[in-house]
Amino acid sequence: MPHASAEDAGWAALVLHPDDDVAVALRDLDAGADVAVRCAAQIRRVRVVDAIPLGHKLALHSLVAGATVRKYGEPIGVATRAIDAGRHVHVHNLASARGRAAP
Repeated sequence: MPHASAEDAGWAALVLHPDDDVAVALRDLDAGADVAVRCAAQIRRVRVVDAIPLGHKLALHSLVAGATVRKYGEPIGVATRAIDAGRHVHVHNLASARGRAAP
């Protein structure tokens, strides 16, 4: 029996860990869309500010510049500028902590 898609199930993005600051887009998300985000057994709504491609990160809440950003329940980087809820989180506003040598 085929599995239902995320879209069929009613959500467009997925939170991987309850401590995460970002969700992963399960399809391309249009700017201005009000999307359902699955957080474990709950669904929450987030207004998308920027167009977000499939597989990219969506800010779940506002983050200040310098804030640690979590995905998988682990720090993945630092916000290089303030990021509003619903914004695309990527290299333009996130300095990755992965693959960097210690200072």
